Amino acid sequence: MVVRHGFPRLDVDGYFVGFDRAIGVLAGTRGGNRARAATLGDALAAVLALWLLRREDPSAQWTGQRLAAFHDHVREVLGEHGRDFAGYLAEFDLDLESETATGWYNACFTRSVVDILRKDAGLPQRALGASDWEEASDEEMRDVATRVPPLPADVIPQGMPEEHWWWFVASGPPEKTAYDH
Repeated sequence: MVVRHGFPRLDVDGYFVGFDRAIGVLAGTRGGNRARAATLGDALAAVLALWLLRREDPSAQWTGQRLAAFHDHVREVLGEHGRDFAGYLAEFDLDLESETATGWYNACFTRSVVDILRKDAGLPQRALGASDWEEASDEEMRDVATRVPPLPADVIPQGMPEEHWWWFVASGPPEKTAYDH
């Protein structure tokens, strides 16, 4: 995953279409499980973007039936691509184990996506593969946070609320990090 500067952009239709476009590419993705997980991650970025944009304008027309239908579609797609979703979740662990700023960014992104999938899109717990995935992941994040540098404000998605604490908790020494664009 690359760091998304200026994320999300006000391109609601682009996120709806982008999800389907990335899922369409998923079937032909070569490079093994990690490449497929990255492609699925590109699709799931739309979930986070739309959530943040809805928080910004909760009365927007698209936040009703269109968003509910999108969440139904996302659950269906994840049901069909359970193995790829498991790979996406495995990348979360690898990102944390790297104990790098970019790995931390990617882990925060995944953790926020999972939170939204569970709370807003109604993804069943069994889709995470473990009944305590969220609790175990949060515990691991708290531990790793002491060993990674804080994220610069310009890479934290715009409008990220404090309840997604993982974006704000890193406490390692500040350092200059060359993020991918």
